[in-house]
Amino acid sequence: YKCDKKIVLFIDEVDKSLDNQLFLHFLGTLRNLYLMRNETGDMRSTFHSVVLAGVYDVKNLKIKLRPDEERKYNSPWNIAAKFNVDMTFHPNEIITMLDEYEADYHTGMDKAFIANEIYKYTSGYPYLVSCICYIIDKELEKDWSEKGIQDAIKILIKDRENTLLGDLTKNVETYPDFEKLMTDVLLHDKEIVYEPNVPAIDLALTFSAVKEDAHGHITVHNLVFEQKLYNYFVAKESLKGNADFSGDRSIYVNNGRLNMPLVIARFQELMRNERRKADDEFLERQGRLLFLCFLKPIVNGSGFYYVEPETRDGGRMDLVVSFGGEEFVIELKIWRGEKYEVEGKVQLAEYLKTRGLNEGYLVTFSFLKNKTVQEEPEWVEHDGKRIYEAVI
Repeated sequence: YKCDKKIVLFIDEVDKSLDNQLFLHFLGTLRNLYLMRNETGDMRSTFHSVVLAGVYDVKNLKIKLRPDEERKYNSPWNIAAKFNVDMTFHPNEIITMLDEYEADYHTGMDKAFIANEIYKYTSGYPYLVSCICYIIDKELEKDWSEKGIQDAIKILIKDRENTLLGDLTKNVETYPDFEKLMTDVLLHDKEIVYEPNVPAIDLALTFSAVKEDAHGHITVHNLVFEQKLYNYFVAKESLKGNADFSGDRSIYVNNGRLNMPLVIARFQELMRNERRKADDEFLERQGRLLFLCFLKPIVNGSGFYYVEPETRDGGRMDLVVSFGGEEFVIELKIWRGEKYEVEGKVQLAEYLKTRGLNEGYLVTFSFLKNKTVQEEPEWVEHDGKRIYEAVI
C-alpha cells in the first residue's frame, strides 16, 4: 500500500538502540529505500522524512558491520547541514517580550533591568528565559524584581520534572569525560582552550552545556547551568561524608540577617578539625567545594548564591551571596604566595566597587607545611574597603 500523503517517521532513543543489530539493519534499509527513490522517482516508496531523536551526532552512529568486528564510525545517513542561526535571546529581545506582557498586565516593572538580569543568569538560553518568566508570572505572584528572578531560578533548579536540567546532571553521571571537564572548569578553575574537535569539548557543546568565552577558553553556558551543577557536586560531596558539617544552622542568622563572619570563622574551625582526618592535598583541591557544602544549607531557602563568571580565573572564585536583602561577596583562593595574596585584596576591592559594597570576604586555602597560618580571621582595610580575611 502506498499513501499519497507525506509521512514523517520519528525514531526516539536512537543512541540506546545502537547495540541492536536489527535496528541498525533497519536504518540501512531506510537508507537504501531513499537511494531507490532517487533512482525511480517514486516519492511514495518510503517515508518523506526520518527524524532521529536522542542521537548526539549522526556522524557517530556506530554500526557493527559484522558481529565479530570492532565498532567503526559509519552512518547510512546524509550529514545534516550546519544550523548557524543565533537562537540566543539578547536583552533587547527579552525587553520586546516584556513589552507585550506589560501591555497586558501593567505591573510597573523596570523592563530594562529585568531583561538584563534574566540575561545575566541565562545568557539568553531561550528555554531558560521562558521558564523564568513563566514561574514569575504563575508561581511568584508577578514578582518582577531581582529577588523574584532569583526565586524563580531556585524553583527551576529544584524542579525534578525539568528535563533540560535533569539531562544535564544525567549526562555528568553517564559520561566521565564530560564530568571531568565540568569539574575542571567549575571546581578547579582550569583554563581549557576552546577546541571543538577535542571529544570531551565536542560532547559538552552537543549538550549545549559550554561555550567559548572572550579569552578563547571553555566556560559553562550560563549561570543557571552552573548553579545546577554546583548543587549536584555539592550534594555528591556531602554524601561522601568527607567532612562533617552537621550542626545547628540557625546560629548564623539573627533577626533575618546572615552573620557571614561567623560562617567563615566556623568553617575555618571545622576545616582545622578535618585536617586531622584528610590529606592536605585533598582539602586544598576540594576546599572551595567543601565551603559550598558548608554554606548551601545555611542560605538554602532564604538566600541565593552564584559564582561570578567574569572574575573567575586559575585559583580564584568570587561567590556572590544574597540573603535577607543583603549581598555578600566572598573571594575563594588557593594560596600561591604573598604577592598573589596582595593581588587578591586588590581584585576583591575593585570588584566590591563595581557592586557598590563596602565590605567583602577573602578565604584562602593553604596547607603548605612550612607556612605560618593566620590563626584567626580578621578585618583588614584595603583601598577604602573592609575585608574579612581567613586563611585555611
